Amino acid sequence: MTGVIVNYKNNYGVITLNDPSIHNALKKEDINVIREALFKWRNQELDAIIITGTGKSFCSGLFLEEFDYKVWDKNPITLICEDIENFKCPVICALNGGAYGGAVEIALSCDFRVVNRKLTLMVPAGRLGIHYESSGLRRALNTLGPSLTRRLFLLGEVIPFEDILKTNFIDFCVGEGETVKNKSLKLVESLSKNSPLAVSGMKKTIIEILNNSLNAEAAAIRVRDCFNSDDHKDALLAIKGKREPKPKDF
Repeated sequence: MTGVIVNYKNNYGVITLNDPSIHNALKKEDINVIREALFKWRNQELDAIIITGTGKSFCSGLFLEEFDYKVWDKNPITLICEDIENFKCPVICALNGGAYGGAVEIALSCDFRVVNRKLTLMVPAGRLGIHYESSGLRRALNTLGPSLTRRLFLLGEVIPFEDILKTNFIDFCVGEGETVKNKSLKLVESLSKNSPLAVSGMKKTIIEILNNSLNAEAAAIRVRDCFNSDDHKDALLAIKGKREPKPKDF
């Protein structure tokens, strides 16, 4: 039985990590369910995807007892992160609690992170004799900065909320009376008002810039395509008509 629940709504998908007895650690079947959902949704008309957890923790990374690194072509966490980065619409990580191990990298690969004040981060890589892949360290450096990345990966510290708050990790923090899931749904609503073509194109360009892999020619084509799109034409008419634009799906 998988510890992951997958739901598809009208214009967004939700992936819920649902095995709080092991802090939502990911088993082999869980990895497969997540990747299959992301693959299936590639052709769906989605404004966003939400990834969240149940219980006190968001996720504690891989359930290591089930995995044998000797037979990996690539770390399963890395594969999920690449799927998230390459997905056409924004992915929102709704961290209902702490993130540990590979879960930190999953959160870092998402476009938006919504948290509460219970958030802590911890990566016990050194204690486990694990060398993180360069892509994971790059994501941490881009978002957390060199100092916190060293504390997280080299020292294996539990990073408290107050220190995380000083970095670029947190996009939105909910207060009393609001859940990370509800805040994430508000972000989905905001995204639904924008052109999917423009949002998807800018997401791709942002990631390429962060990864130092910008294809300037392809980015220029995306810019031109948006200027020539029906969404842009409708937006101009909406301004003149004093109405809200009506963006189309891909």
